[in-house]
Amino acid sequence: MTNKNFTHKILSSFACIICSVSVSQAEPAILADDLKLHIPVIQFQDQYLWADLEYFASSAGEIDFKVKKYGFLEKQSISPQVFDLSRVTDGADPAIVDIKATEARLTFVSSVPLACSVVYGKTPEFGAVAIDANMNGGAIIDHNPILTDLEADTRYYYRVQGTDAQGKLYWAAMSSFTTAIEGVSDTNLLSMDNGATVMAVSSNFAGAQNNQAWGANSAIDGSTHSAWSSAGDGDDAFIEIALPQTEHIDSVKVWSRSMGDGTAKILSFTISIDSGEVLGPFNLADTSQAHQFTINRSTASIRLDVLSSTGGNTGLIEISAFSPSPYTQVLGLI
Repeated sequence: MTNKNFTHKILSSFACIICSVSVSQAEPAILADDLKLHIPVIQFQDQYLWADLEYFASSAGEIDFKVKKYGFLEKQSISPQVFDLSRVTDGADPAIVDIKATEARLTFVSSVPLACSVVYGKTPEFGAVAIDANMNGGAIIDHNPILTDLEADTRYYYRVQGTDAQGKLYWAAMSSFTTAIEGVSDTNLLSMDNGATVMAVSSNFAGAQNNQAWGANSAIDGSTHSAWSSAGDGDDAFIEIALPQTEHIDSVKVWSRSMGDGTAKILSFTISIDSGEVLGPFNLADTSQAHQFTINRSTASIRLDVLSSTGGNTGLIEISAFSPSPYTQVLGLI
């Protein structure tokens, strides 16, 4: 491309300038108070340029600019392109779920693997960042970063961003959510805070104790920021949890862990209670969240046995159980 051709293209009209600018570039054009215009990056065919333009009055009353100076840019010096995250969102938009007083989870599925993070804070300036523990240093499709160290009953601002294997940057518009009020939540009968304990487990990754990282206690610690992982048990994984006393359990929630390579996902499982009755099989649709299943049984223990999986280090982010609401009990519906 010759300088003459480029100058002709620029001088043709202001509209043509805008059409020539790669609007996905991270650096915006800057219009000064005196109407001098700096365009940091212009893509014309396979070449990149910068340009300074100045306003001049048009006899037709139009807003026109002329090139004051310009130069060519090396392709390697161009800032990465930034795209709307919706271009690679597969299904629902990113959403904040499992909102608690001190933590929450962001979830969405991308159509291409992304190294994803979410920046968040009590102001639009953010101040904290969360990444998905399942990335293991790589890019994934099923995103579930946990936002931690939150304050109860507080509004938080957040923005999701990610990078693909080609270096393209994707981001979503800023949004917000409000954390739960401290102490206001369903009572999880399988929580260690409520006296539940692990009776037996098939194995813990790397031979860990139940109270160590990847140990079985992580499945009942009430946190979505930790997980129990078996040591390659696949379909043979199981966990058995004792309640401090016999309770009538209306439903259980099960959230399977997963690995970036597609392994470790529990596809179906059974639930056994202390009478010896085996319930199920129950099928898990995905690993993006906890799924609820009705059992309507009285028991002092719960055992989950993996029936089918994608193999490997199967385990749980969390398993929980809940009694019927007082309203249901008063009506005699159980």
